[in-house]
Amino acid sequence: MSKTPRPRYRRATATGVSIATLFSFSLYGSASATPVGHALGRTSAGSFAGQTLTVLDGAPTGADASQTQAYYNYVAAQFKKQTGATLKWQYYADPSQEVQTIETSTVSGSGPDVISYGTSFVGTLWATGDFSPLSGPDWAVLGGESSIIKADLFDSGISPSKYIGIPNETNPFVMVYNTAYFKDAGISAPPKSWGALVQDAQKIQAKVGHGVYGLGIDPQDSYDPWKSIFFLDAQMGGGKPWEWINPQGTQVEINNSYVENAIKFYFSLEYKYHIVPPQALTWNGAEMASAFEQQKVAMVIIGGYGYTAASKGTPVANNLAYALLPTIPYGDTSMPAAGIPIETETTGNYWAIPNYASSERDLALQFEKVTLSPQVQLYQFKELGWIPVNTAGVTAVEGYSKVAVPFINAEAAAIPTSIAPVWSYVETGMLTAIHNIGSNLAASNSKWNDGYATSQLFQANAAAQVHATGFGGSGG
Repeated sequence: MSKTPRPRYRRATATGVSIATLFSFSLYGSASATPVGHALGRTSAGSFAGQTLTVLDGAPTGADASQTQAYYNYVAAQFKKQTGATLKWQYYADPSQEVQTIETSTVSGSGPDVISYGTSFVGTLWATGDFSPLSGPDWAVLGGESSIIKADLFDSGISPSKYIGIPNETNPFVMVYNTAYFKDAGISAPPKSWGALVQDAQKIQAKVGHGVYGLGIDPQDSYDPWKSIFFLDAQMGGGKPWEWINPQGTQVEINNSYVENAIKFYFSLEYKYHIVPPQALTWNGAEMASAFEQQKVAMVIIGGYGYTAASKGTPVANNLAYALLPTIPYGDTSMPAAGIPIETETTGNYWAIPNYASSERDLALQFEKVTLSPQVQLYQFKELGWIPVNTAGVTAVEGYSKVAVPFINAEAAAIPTSIAPVWSYVETGMLTAIHNIGSNLAASNSKWNDGYATSQLFQANAAAQVHATGFGGSGG
């Protein structure tokens, strides 16, 4: 059974305990809490021979370990070619180890010259006071701020004047579907509304039969389920989904009717419309992917480009296609006035330079420039399925494969999560609520219980609220 391509550890939000620890840095001070000055041109590219730059990133593990190691080797070779300097990778095995390394480094004033972080982590890094905003000269080295896809800058900082990170790859979500089943059912194009998705799934089930279901979901996954609710909430008109926490970071607001309706619709795909197999209530992402690969479900709604590699050698390999997710809520023919046609959340990886590495900043910027180059952006896509973050990378990738277009379009319309440090607790709380609701539905033979769902959201909200604190940034 092929595993669903999972984000490497570097893209995961840090655990709540670790975030609380890291956020506390700003309370007792750090080795270099005052932003440092820097200027372009102290040293030119190609004249760093004999120097070494250390970069912290996730260890190459899992199904794509060999490809990830090859990527690290490729970037190191390109860096050597462009600067004459040596690149030394330092790895962490999980988010907790990442935070521990950052904590030790920022307090001691010594550590990796560049660190990687995932989306939703930037507010925490900013709170340490150990990362300075990029200057105009910095951006000049990197090709200009306007060269970066706008949505990918959401998690570069807490506001446009406070960008501390540079994106190098993204992993937007799209719908994955089986073209053979669509053809058999007489469906000419993927659905743009949730009503059309339900109808298409029912057509496929009626035509194909043999126990095939129209859709797969993964409510027990450790990453995916809250994202589906995030999207549905926004589409239904529940307001800005990043405001599941208020902009000040002091109030968690996930136990409301819009979130409840989003969760109810998500599970109604199984208990009411019967286009999801009952056993999917216990699925994680790998099990959902396996069902799709074995042609037991016709569509999945939280998919990534990694399905291309994962599906090789499986029955669906020649019938795989991608499309933007439906955005029009069920029962509507157009987007509600207050709805947001969200396609994906911002998700990916960023590089940040700590203040204690100010003497290495010029070389660190050259490293970031290398990772933004068209050849590296194309390499990442070809070998790992990572979507480019700048216009030059998009041009290179679209020239290589039109399959990337739905992902690039989805990323362009991405919506960020909250940057408040309490976000990790909200994410964890939502996951716990969805897991419990799915398990309750499975145990009750698909009998929906409004009261149980409401109580789970209430508990998730209360548990996260305990960790809400004032925050100086402005979200979105």
